[in-house]
Amino acid sequence: MAVMMTAMVIDPQQLQHMDAQQLRALAEGLLAKLMDKDQEIHFKQTKIDLLTHEIARYKRLQFAAKSEKLHVDQRSLLDETLDADLAALEAELQALSPAPAEQADTADTPKAKPRRAALPAHLPRVEIAHEPENTACACGCQMKRIGEDVSEKLDYTPGTFTVERHVRGKWACAACQKLVQAPVPAQIIDKGIPTSNLLANVLVAKYGDHLPLYRLEEIYAREGVPLPRSTLAQWVGQCGVQLQPLVDALKAEILAHTVLHADETPVEMLKPGTGKTHRAYLWAYSPGVFEAMKAVVYDFAESRSGEHARAFLGDWRGSLICDDYGGYKASFAQGITEVGCMAHARRKFFDLHANGSSQIAGQALQTIGLLYDIERETQDLSAEDRQAIRQDKSRRIADALHGWMLAQRSQVANGGATAKALDYSLKRWQALTRFIDDGRLPIDNNWIENQMRPIAIGRKNWLFAGSLMAGQRAAAIMSLIQSAKLNGHDPHSYLRDVLRRLPTHRASRISELLPHRWMPGQIRQKVIA
Repeated sequence: MAVMMTAMVIDPQQLQHMDAQQLRALAEGLLAKLMDKDQEIHFKQTKIDLLTHEIARYKRLQFAAKSEKLHVDQRSLLDETLDADLAALEAELQALSPAPAEQADTADTPKAKPRRAALPAHLPRVEIAHEPENTACACGCQMKRIGEDVSEKLDYTPGTFTVERHVRGKWACAACQKLVQAPVPAQIIDKGIPTSNLLANVLVAKYGDHLPLYRLEEIYAREGVPLPRSTLAQWVGQCGVQLQPLVDALKAEILAHTVLHADETPVEMLKPGTGKTHRAYLWAYSPGVFEAMKAVVYDFAESRSGEHARAFLGDWRGSLICDDYGGYKASFAQGITEVGCMAHARRKFFDLHANGSSQIAGQALQTIGLLYDIERETQDLSAEDRQAIRQDKSRRIADALHGWMLAQRSQVANGGATAKALDYSLKRWQALTRFIDDGRLPIDNNWIENQMRPIAIGRKNWLFAGSLMAGQRAAAIMSLIQSAKLNGHDPHSYLRDVLRRLPTHRASRISELLPHRWMPGQIRQKVIA
């Protein structure tokens, strides 16, 4: 209908010339639009209520934590966790809340002065000028510069703090009193003092180098810049919210592959309000080692239950390389193809051989080693060529190994270590040898296990994850850091550029900032004042 165009904006005089059918169509359109708007408002309000409740709960936990009997390092980690969680929740709430109407400046409403302390005077200043592209007034006059606004941002390159002085000149037309000024540059933390460079350093230090924020506070203080850990924690929480869409996009691209690795490792998680920890788990997923895309996504969960893997994988159906953990079995029953890990089978025999308690173990290790020799020969080949060689060579070795294991098992008493090692392989033989028939599949799960090593190192410094939200935030940021490393990028350079570009980057093009596609943006030139 013609009346449905222009997004329901109609001249009142048009109504007088509409017939009954047109009026009915107009009413139906307006009603549908109103219902959609009501649903959107209801969704946002529900989310706002949940976030408001969660913020109130965290504030209570923050107050109650003061009475918990914790080690000094544990208390520091808990404090920074709660500060970061609160900042993240408040950032989400601010994004959903309607923007307050701008109030005109009058003599009766003086501007509130910022309470933020001035940045240290001893730091070198770097001046960055922002001027309008055109200073010619529409009336034909040339504008004159009548002043400027200056804001300072704290910047950091490894080992050196500087202050960016953003100078925004004011240009006015004497004839028509028109004022022109360059807009305030968009920042990842609105009205905050940190540059993307400093934020990247904080994130890499915490999630790449696994430094608690209280240690980072001490490092910065030695350089003459007092930055309380509560402030650092707020930055971490806000950055986590801003980076989450990037992690979601990375997850979606990983799930587009038909071959995935999966693994999980325990991480202690504190239950705020109790002073106790329990075992949570960090899960890891990545495309197959032979895939062109190099990436890993970590997923933090409160337990090792297989439901977390099913929730992450969703409707994905493909070949999953993993260990023999029972939590994956339900996924295999739903159509996912199980691919076993030969390295796990080999370890069973290696332990026996190291103890010198089994002659069978040595023979098993030697034969499995032949399979790995073939894998080293074919690792740089195409999937088709790799499969052909496996069918010709690996199949004969695997069949001989299987027959030998069956014969040995019939001669070994039940319950012993040798019997258990043989049973592990025999019960999983189809999954362990599935790689022979598919050149896209690796022989083991070592690729994803290597991506877990940074986590194992970090656990020594973490002591625990302060909350479920903190664990999820750590998993998200570590996903970007580790994926950047896998693609040969310096994590600091990558995050610095991404944090600089995110505020103005179109959401529809978020995939351009993923580590495997990232191209460094043009670095802004600075002029030393």
